[in-house]
Amino acid sequence: MSVGGVDLHVRADGPVDGPTLLMLHGFGASTAWFDQVVARLPEFRIIRVDLLGHGGSERPTSGYDPESQGRLYSRLLSELDLTDVTVVGHSMGSLFGVATAEHSTRITRLVLIGEGPDTSTGTLPAGEWIIHIPWIGPILQHHGPAFVTSRVVRRAFAPGFDMTTAFANPGQGLDDARSLNHPAFTQSMKQRQAWTRQRGLDARLANLGLPALVIFGREDRFYNVDAALARYRAVQTITTTALEHVGHTPIIEAPDRVADLLREFLDRGDTAGNE
Repeated sequence: MSVGGVDLHVRADGPVDGPTLLMLHGFGASTAWFDQVVARLPEFRIIRVDLLGHGGSERPTSGYDPESQGRLYSRLLSELDLTDVTVVGHSMGSLFGVATAEHSTRITRLVLIGEGPDTSTGTLPAGEWIIHIPWIGPILQHHGPAFVTSRVVRRAFAPGFDMTTAFANPGQGLDDARSLNHPAFTQSMKQRQAWTRQRGLDARLANLGLPALVIFGREDRFYNVDAALARYRAVQTITTTALEHVGHTPIIEAPDRVADLLREFLDRGDTAGNE
């Protein structure tokens, strides 16, 4: 689809009259990362988008900040004429989901999976700074040793998780990590930090006042789960849950549980709680 002059790869699954979910994947991923959850939610109308700079979407040189992306996906909802939408974001897709809700009245609930309220509750892979170096960074990202990129992708899962069960295409994780352009890589990381430093996701959700569900895996290797959950639990409208023996990517590591949690959240209405 062309949305405001930007080409986006959009996928729709499920009955047109089903409850609508907008799924936004994480950094260096694609719509394929939601495949297992989507297969377990056949009654929902699910819209998935390859984020700007990822997968089959356009790769411009700018526009990767949360504000710009929030306006972009808000416009997508308008173009599709969708209402009463629940946004499901994984990792960095959670930021863009919150930003979209700040620009659209079509969103009524939010689900954040594996994303802390700001970068103070998280850690980046060692050596990540190298990718930001002009000329050197793009070469390493697209042509560096596959085992290095695969190791970073592997960090998105709990230790011991069987990666052969993650994707239908065994090379999906590596392909997705290498697909985004260099501006998407560097700008997304830097502008994400600035945006959440201005106001964390916990404060933004409190300001929105919409029912929200936050899901973490206990073995997340990108975030201090206890610190992140403590921040979210302080907001009355947020329900939190932590899944044992699961890492940063519950949508692949525990798709049955995630599907159940989504159904429970939508059925429960506005009542918040914690597990």
